Amino acid sequence: MTYQKTMEKLSNMKFIKPDKVLSLYLHTDRSHRDQQGGEWKIALKNGFNRLEEYIGASSKEELERLRSIREDVEKYVESKERKMPRGLIIFASADSGLWETFELQVSVPTNFYWEEYPVLDELQKMYQAYPLTGFVLMQKNEIKILTSIFGLIEESQSMAFDLEIDDWRMHQGPSHHSSSMGSGAIKTASQVDHYEDRINANQKRWVKSLGSKLDRKAANKQWEKIILVGDKGEAELLEQYMNKKVDAIIQKNLLNENESTVLEKLLA
Repeated sequence: MTYQKTMEKLSNMKFIKPDKVLSLYLHTDRSHRDQQGGEWKIALKNGFNRLEEYIGASSKEELERLRSIREDVEKYVESKERKMPRGLIIFASADSGLWETFELQVSVPTNFYWEEYPVLDELQKMYQAYPLTGFVLMQKNEIKILTSIFGLIEESQSMAFDLEIDDWRMHQGPSHHSSSMGSGAIKTASQVDHYEDRINANQKRWVKSLGSKLDRKAANKQWEKIILVGDKGEAELLEQYMNKKVDAIIQKNLLNENESTVLEKLLA
């Protein structure tokens, strides 16, 4: 289930006492000075202790349920210690068995909530800042499409326009300018130059075809934003052939860089 669908499910949930839901937001970003010594462990322990003290004063039944959840939550968070994300969000309940987690590469403030419904306000604010976005990395006749939400890569897809079949095709592995030249022996410099000439001559046609494909993908994925990354002229040409709104054009060549690094640079 995607994060977006999980959010929709949570927004429609309601619990009946004594069963309630724990909504936990935990700041675990080690890039922050106040988190480089594992301070999240203290915050987690203290947060649960305060919550138990508050609930125990009014309902032993609710306290029992919270304690049964606490053990699972602590084990889960500790299991992430070696590769700790920058922010953790957990929604859990005892009777219903609700267990949903968000491991984010953006920071969240630490907060504990014990209510009859999942507390989503902070999660929704984060979604507004890091919505479902389609990043289109362009370089000549090659593209990589990154679908991102909450600063995470949800899907990665690479395509190249193949002049032999006159259409876009999926391809695996690192990108290379000559990847669509067909099979055979090593290409000579003249063959490469000829291929580049054919690409340039047919640019408008393959960009137009790409625009239609991106429109369909944006609709299917329900992108909130579309950002084109690459040569400004090529990006502006692509924008002309798209019906969907392009929110930004970033003039950077990032097609062959590590995807996680690319996202950090684009979201900085």
